[in-house]
Amino acid sequence: MNVVALADRLNAALPGRDLTCNLSDALGHTGGLGADFRPLWTGATFAGVAVTVRTAGTDLSAVYRAIDAAPPDSVLVIDTHGTRHSAFWGENTTKAALAHGVRAAVIDGACRDVTAIRALGFPVVCTGTVPQAGRREDGGDVNVPVALGSVPVQPGDLIAGDDNGVVVVPAADAPRVVDSVLADLSSITGAP
Repeated sequence: MNVVALADRLNAALPGRDLTCNLSDALGHTGGLGADFRPLWTGATFAGVAVTVRTAGTDLSAVYRAIDAAPPDSVLVIDTHGTRHSAFWGENTTKAALAHGVRAAVIDGACRDVTAIRALGFPVVCTGTVPQAGRREDGGDVNVPVALGSVPVQPGDLIAGDDNGVVVVPAADAPRVVDSVLADLSSITGAP
């Protein structure tokens, strides 16, 4: 089964469960992003295939290019190289992502427009919030290897999030890991 189909199965099973913990366990207690990565609102769950972004300075142009390129049900993964004084996500990017069917955004950096994002119900995990937005200057890269904290992310990896945080499942490991987690869930709940 391909990673997109695995992400869809996992996405359907996530609400009301702590499956990111199970995913990390199945990966040998790895894959989880650090405690600095927090969801903007409680109860947000998601699983999807990574579309990666590496920004340049405070330029968020690559974020918009990634939204335009993202297949439906994907998760944007944004590496800002530690920039914390400018937001790389906000209300406008959220509305654009929703229009393209993106499931969530995970940002190693800040976002803004918190109230609007919560009202729109779009899952965002980030390392902080600031009112100042980045600029659009046409820099940065899309679908290149990135790192969130110390966790590497390749385009096409499976990204899952819940109230516990975010786990990165390498695409090569996704069939084994997701099947194991969902099989364990099925044996507990009796669900198919």
